[in-house]
Amino acid sequence: MIAAQGVVVRRGGRVLLDGVDFAAAAGSFTAIVGPNGAGKSTLLKVLSGDLAADAGTVTVLGRALREWPRRDLARRRAVLPQGSLLAFAFRARDVVRLGRLPFGARPDDRRRAEAALAEVGLADRAAELYPNLSGGEQRRVQYARVLAQIADAAEAGEGVLLLDEPTANLDPAHGLSVLAHARRLADRGLTVVAVVHDINLATPFSDRFVGLREGRVRFAGAAAETVTAANLGELFGIEAVVTPHPVHACPTVAFVAPM
Repeated sequence: MIAAQGVVVRRGGRVLLDGVDFAAAAGSFTAIVGPNGAGKSTLLKVLSGDLAADAGTVTVLGRALREWPRRDLARRRAVLPQGSLLAFAFRARDVVRLGRLPFGARPDDRRRAEAALAEVGLADRAAELYPNLSGGEQRRVQYARVLAQIADAAEAGEGVLLLDEPTANLDPAHGLSVLAHARRLADRGLTVVAVVHDINLATPFSDRFVGLREGRVRFAGAAAETVTAANLGELFGIEAVVTPHPVHACPTVAFVAPM
């Protein structure tokens, strides 16, 4: 599991997070939603340890974040950031193998990387130079990288996967595929937390939704209780219509365009 209590982040005179409490249980998929500038990515960076909070505490797998040795944490917690810039023209397989760095050189590193590429449907692109891939393919390679990193923890059934806009640059089919895969990891015991913009892509897979606006949690709870017209209208400042999904047992959302 992963949890935060009373998290405050200030930057340049602005309060980015204002007393945020957050919790995600083992074996669950939690979606964080909210408008641009709400503090979603900032919260994910605090949870991952990439950004120090000005106040508050974070606990990862029952242990204070500050107490984790960096390498041990990297073996149990993997992060997919919003964007991943590479200064060198690595091949796709080599980018994925970067996820194995926290483990040192192990005989199964190549197998882990190849398996991760196969999981995202890019086994046939393993030798392709990363800059030559499309934006969507690059995003899937980066997801494969975090899969290679979290593979050992997934086998043990205990770890944390943090995803910042995992479906960015992906078409609907690949977006659904990535979220479905993350859901399967949660079903194996991992704690999955994802920042998402497309609520309808996330609702079939998410146990809980957390709504952020102006650095504060506006709602948190099960999808059926939180993905409501009132909550989403207040969160995004636009009229929302929420109805049952025609196929899955979850809500679906339509935002009403201002005319």
